[in-house]
Amino acid sequence: MSAINMNLGQYVPTGSIIHRLDPRAKLISMLLIISAIFPSKTYWGIIIWCGVLWGLVCASKISWRSVLRSAKPVFFLAVFTLIFHIIAGLFRDESLTVSVISGVFMSIRLVILMMFAVMLPLTTSPLELADGLDAMLRPLSRFRFPVNEVSMMIAMALRFIPLLMEETDRIIRAQVSRGARIGQGNIFQRVKSFMPILIPLIVIIFRRADEIAVAMEARGYDGGTSRTRRKPLIWRWKDTITVMISAVCVGMFIEIGL
Repeated sequence: MSAINMNLGQYVPTGSIIHRLDPRAKLISMLLIISAIFPSKTYWGIIIWCGVLWGLVCASKISWRSVLRSAKPVFFLAVFTLIFHIIAGLFRDESLTVSVISGVFMSIRLVILMMFAVMLPLTTSPLELADGLDAMLRPLSRFRFPVNEVSMMIAMALRFIPLLMEETDRIIRAQVSRGARIGQGNIFQRVKSFMPILIPLIVIIFRRADEIAVAMEARGYDGGTSRTRRKPLIWRWKDTITVMISAVCVGMFIEIGL
């Protein structure tokens, strides 16, 4: 088995107009789009949302290969959702055809929703995304909500998920070069073959966490509001237009029942 090429939501800098938008505008627009996809009930609505997704990918100048690779885990979830929906439909005395059609619709809607969500980390750097979340959660600080700490944890998670994926890929390559049969055999053999990967990965996670803690302490990080930003967020007219267009489109979709 060859090593797996990991690319789960890793930032792809292309300098497109989508990349240059304020992260707050992208977060608000994404939340609006996701809220409109959930109640979508027709195939025409799904087709239109596919067209919107295609336009978004083209505007971001990101290859479809990167988008599909980042959304790869959701395809397994979609298959599981389809199977579960068919079984649940049979228990409700629905015909097999109706259960399959309904399950396919739900699975497609789930895939589209997750592909929209994946576009956010692909077009926004972890630091910008954390700063955007920090700015949007700022009003909660009045209720003693730890906004700075939460945004820092999100930034660290977004930054180190791709790194841990690379470490996993490196460990798999090392195990395969030693003759390990990873991902082969029945389900129990596959789970057992991943144990030599899990143990060194946990060690790497703790080691990196210790390095981050030492670095943050050396720089005097205290989690307070006095933390400065290298690139302050600036809301521009194009961000306002983006949010307005997203809100109008979502309102139209919900109004006409798509």
